[in-house]
Amino acid sequence: MKALYLTEHFKSPEELLIPCVERPRPQLKAGDCLVKVCSAGVNPSDALGALGYFPHARLPRIPGRDFSGIIAEGKMAGKRIWGTGGAAGLDFDGTHAEFILIPESAVAEIPSTLSLLQAGAQTLPYVTAYYSLVERANIQPHEKVLVIGALGQVGFAAMSICFWKKCRPVALLRKESDLQIATKFNWEAYSTLTSDQTFDVILNTIGNSYWEVFCNQLNRHGRMVVIAAPEGKREAKIDLFQMYRKNHNILGINSVDCDYTESARMLNALKPGFESGRLIPLPLDLAAIFSLEEATTAYRQVCSNSSRKRVVLSIEK
Repeated sequence: MKALYLTEHFKSPEELLIPCVERPRPQLKAGDCLVKVCSAGVNPSDALGALGYFPHARLPRIPGRDFSGIIAEGKMAGKRIWGTGGAAGLDFDGTHAEFILIPESAVAEIPSTLSLLQAGAQTLPYVTAYYSLVERANIQPHEKVLVIGALGQVGFAAMSICFWKKCRPVALLRKESDLQIATKFNWEAYSTLTSDQTFDVILNTIGNSYWEVFCNQLNRHGRMVVIAAPEGKREAKIDLFQMYRKNHNILGINSVDCDYTESARMLNALKPGFESGRLIPLPLDLAAIFSLEEATTAYRQVCSNSSRKRVVLSIEK
């Protein structure tokens, strides 16, 4: 089978070279399904992994966490499924290949409203947002939720989940021009906040920037969900007096802990939202869809962060 195969880590995005080679096709084992991969998102963690960002990542390995595909062999052959695999593509061979093995317990059927190409682009952003807001922050109807970086992939998914769960999401965006994009989705959106704006939940995608400001804008029993800590933005002061007096929670989210099976459980919970039309798929752009042979370009595009386009590998023949 064709697969991406990392035998070394690279020092910079400019040096990235992601070879597509022939690798042995996985052999079906009891309790597993052999999946023909049709599409797979390329996540920042995939690109960072190729740059040696995760010291524990093994070499050599097949990278990739996300997939959509069709079960080729196993008890449920023929089913259209999707998934994302925690440490897949880091600690063990991942999904950027023509075939993968997953446990039978990790089978999650694709919503009828999504194509195979679309489905492979949704999984990690939506699982991260769902795990953050629904499972960890326990958002409730009518709660006000601030989504920092709402036009990013997890941010977009978070906004959609908030509407689905009947919350009141507020998008915080970087530039005035982003507000024009937000109006197309009928979002309440701001490029700056005033001191009188307060929130029940804040989804923090930027680390310690404006940390104290955001902490001060949490309501009683407010929750700050932290899903990223870029280099140089990893230390933050906490006013413990304010924290305990207001019953605040600060929640760290690491999606690597959500393996194929755990992610499948969340994707099954998300499925009705997509099929009802309440959850909006991340949009795809033809300029950000690549073949396995074009993986180097795909990975470099993710590294450049020059656009918010969801980068996808189309593997279906």
